[in-house]
Amino acid sequence: MEATTALLRIAARIAGASAALVSRDGADAPVAAWGCDGPAATALLRVVRRASPNGAWSFRTFPLTLADGSAGELFLLAPVADVDQAAEEALAAEIGAACHPGRAITESSGTIERLTESVEQLGEAIAILGTPLTPDGPSHFLHVNAGFTQLFGFTATQLVGQSGEKILGPLTDRDRMAWLRSRVREREAARAVVVLYTKDGTPLWTEIGSTPVRHEADAVHHVVTFRDVTSRKQFEDALASEKRKLQTTLAAIADAVVTVLADGRVEFVNAAAQRLLGIDLMDAYGAPVDEVLRLIDGDARPIDVVAQRSGDGVQRGFGHLRTKNGTVDVAYVASHIDTEEHGTVVVLRDVTAENRLAMRLTFEASHDPLTGLQNRRAFGKHLEEAVRGTRERGEHHVVGFLDLDRFKIVNDRFGHAVGDRLLREIGDVMARVLRGGDVLARIGGDEFALLLANCRIGDARRVAEKMRAAVDAYRIEHHGEVLDVGVSIGLAPIEADTTGGAQALAEADAACYQAKAAGRNAIAG
Repeated sequence: MEATTALLRIAARIAGASAALVSRDGADAPVAAWGCDGPAATALLRVVRRASPNGAWSFRTFPLTLADGSAGELFLLAPVADVDQAAEEALAAEIGAACHPGRAITESSGTIERLTESVEQLGEAIAILGTPLTPDGPSHFLHVNAGFTQLFGFTATQLVGQSGEKILGPLTDRDRMAWLRSRVREREAARAVVVLYTKDGTPLWTEIGSTPVRHEADAVHHVVTFRDVTSRKQFEDALASEKRKLQTTLAAIADAVVTVLADGRVEFVNAAAQRLLGIDLMDAYGAPVDEVLRLIDGDARPIDVVAQRSGDGVQRGFGHLRTKNGTVDVAYVASHIDTEEHGTVVVLRDVTAENRLAMRLTFEASHDPLTGLQNRRAFGKHLEEAVRGTRERGEHHVVGFLDLDRFKIVNDRFGHAVGDRLLREIGDVMARVLRGGDVLARIGGDEFALLLANCRIGDARRVAEKMRAAVDAYRIEHHGEVLDVGVSIGLAPIEADTTGGAQALAEADAACYQAKAAGRNAIAG
């Protein structure tokens, strides 16, 4: 009877009546009532049957047809307002269709009245719906407040007794609504966001919150709030669209990109990052960043890419990244995302090949490509540093100039390829004699230079003799023929008055000339 009671209440409020009754023509007992319980309704009906509309009892009557097809009447008792005849007749027709003569009058009108009075005080759009009568049936409206009318355009007169399907439309998620109805049917609270429709057919993204209210007759009404979240939904959709665009863009970037949430969990890795790290997106998603990005510095200390930083919140650097495919050198930039809860975007670039190329170019710029020894340019820098050390710190150094003897014979007899092999092997032979701080360089075709660090001239002669003996013992064989070579060595101390490295090397060169003039395979200086 809730829908009938609600309709009677609306009819009474329109007319300013204190009670409303519905009866079959000629019957002594009403089939529906509002504003009074069953016994009082029966008594009132008897009074109005005997009374004249213009007598002591003030009431209005409207003919109607009951749900079983029989004729009946609507009585509005003690109206205080002029009645819109057409509106009341239309409402009477709705009331008659909702009235089932075989059902007993209940006192549920009191609960409905209290609920309606409460929801009318609230600014939100609220409706009171009854529990579905059948498992798959819809709820029906018992009342809608002014906020609901303002949001959807439907008045209580237009909706009371109507199915909840009245505000659904083509874009409504029917599966979601089916879930919501199941919760209502089970008399449980529920919340959902779906598209609902206004009276003029405008779709609205609406947040629905349904709360069951039980009363004394063990019936359950549901107080449902409706909140227009169209703007929020549009913002969320736009945000999701921008996020998809961002992820599409990040996926297309050649550099490895990893996005990290504020709590340090990985949110996204693009295709380049998956390849670099040797990890799938699903394996990385939600994992702690230090398990996905195992980044260390040159001292093997972990690099924290999500730590809070001052300034612009950007960390740049180089490190070594341990991956499933091995360790690679990377350049990285870690930037905080400027949101309420800071996340981090980490961009990494594999610079292993670049580093190796740079190391090779650096090595080639300072080393002889044939022997791997330092070249003239690099040796000159060492000499200048030795000169400064002598002048400024009182250090003692000796420079040597070495010229191979009989090398031209090897080149002429065996060819340049064998000559190149000899130079490489002689370089190794002489280098094995030196200490760690000494420098051996190839400065010409078969000419070498030697810097003996922190060494006086007497000690230098002993080192030079070991080197001369090692070269003298060297033999090279080609097609059964064996040849030997020697080395002439000139030594010159670097003094406090030495003007520069060029002077020191020139003095050693002059000493080497003396060694050759003395019969070769000798030491001078």
